[in-house]
Amino acid sequence: MDWTLAPALAAAAVMTLLGIGALMRPTSLRAVGLSANTPLGTSEIRAVFGGMFVALGVACIVTREPVVFAVVGAAWLADFAVRLVSVFVDRVPVGQALTVLGIALVMGVLLVSGYVLS
Repeated sequence: MDWTLAPALAAAAVMTLLGIGALMRPTSLRAVGLSANTPLGTSEIRAVFGGMFVALGVACIVTREPVVFAVVGAAWLADFAVRLVSVFVDRVPVGQALTVLGIALVMGVLLVSGYVLS
């Protein structure tokens, strides 16, 4: 195994597990302040936080291609940037935003490392 990929693979595994959790139990995202009020909202949580996280995480794990790590990591870093702007534009309380900001930044950096270090 190429140990330089270990941080990126770990992040991909975490993303996959988060996706499985959201897919199987959408209400688990209440822990970070996200909840659905309609069946369509629940479906969106399952699809985006569930299905997409699983698919992207598994793609990183299976292919181990640097460009795949780069694209998935860039998506997490874009998520971080948009959430940061949202703190100001949407007046998201900083205390509530810190957890998801931290997760997005760490996941993005770890996944991009699979591109940079390979």
